[in-house]
Amino acid sequence: MIAPLKPIFSRLDKAFKEDLTRSFHLTICLSPGGFSFVIYAPDKQKYVGIEVFKFNPPTDDIKYAALIDEIIMHRQWIAYPYQSVLVITDHIANCLIPSPLFDEKEKGTYLAFNQTFRDNSRIAVDTLKNADSKNVYYLSNPLVGKIKELWANSSIVQLSSVLIESLLLSIKNKGFEDKVFVNVRDQVFDLIVLREEKLHFYNHFKFNSKEDFLYFLLFSMEQLRLNPETTEINYLGQIDKDLPIYELAWHHIRNSKFVSRNENFKYSYVLDDVRPSEYFILFNALQCEL
Repeated sequence: MIAPLKPIFSRLDKAFKEDLTRSFHLTICLSPGGFSFVIYAPDKQKYVGIEVFKFNPPTDDIKYAALIDEIIMHRQWIAYPYQSVLVITDHIANCLIPSPLFDEKEKGTYLAFNQTFRDNSRIAVDTLKNADSKNVYYLSNPLVGKIKELWANSSIVQLSSVLIESLLLSIKNKGFEDKVFVNVRDQVFDLIVLREEKLHFYNHFKFNSKEDFLYFLLFSMEQLRLNPETTEINYLGQIDKDLPIYELAWHHIRNSKFVSRNENFKYSYVLDDVRPSEYFILFNALQCEL
């Protein structure tokens, strides 16, 4: 018998009842080396739980789907019917196209410019209303099959869509100066620059060392004419002050902070020790119209 995967981090309010999941919303993030989710109570407009699972990245999506089954073995209520379910896929096989230039019939061509063809996949498109853009990306057929098998009423979106839309919503009516965000994933980081409350720049960069991280960040800032001495960097994702990538970057970009909690939502007391910046995407996906 396969031993079930257990969460490395779990916070669940007693207000969440496993036999009443239809009263709650579930937001899930599928990342290469992890599975995480948050639970939201719409009637109270409050987040009431989070769980995080980590594992070695599987070699293909069929094995990833099997890992989801292992998780469900330990937490069968994750697959119970919910009021609504949103699944975020975390990968970098995507490209952003301005809406006025987008042609549905050419979506495969767009991806071919900067992505390697992915076998056993389909092409999906997210509409980013606030960014006036389309996010075109590959979506794994085995993962879609597993997601729909477990959560028939689920919607599937790509991580970059949630990230960009959430950040644009977070800075509305807060001034027109440049705002720079760095979202750190597993050996990848996203750089987003918002200017006059609009998306000015977005890209992601693979890195293998802290020096790689710093080089791509400083080079991009130079190309965008952002002064490291005066520009404020807002960090989110898998980064903290005690990590080497942050310590090295801090010596070159002193004006930095971590994104804070979205006060448009309420949060259970069990989430008081959860870093808002680390799980920003999970806690902000609900507000995006994707």
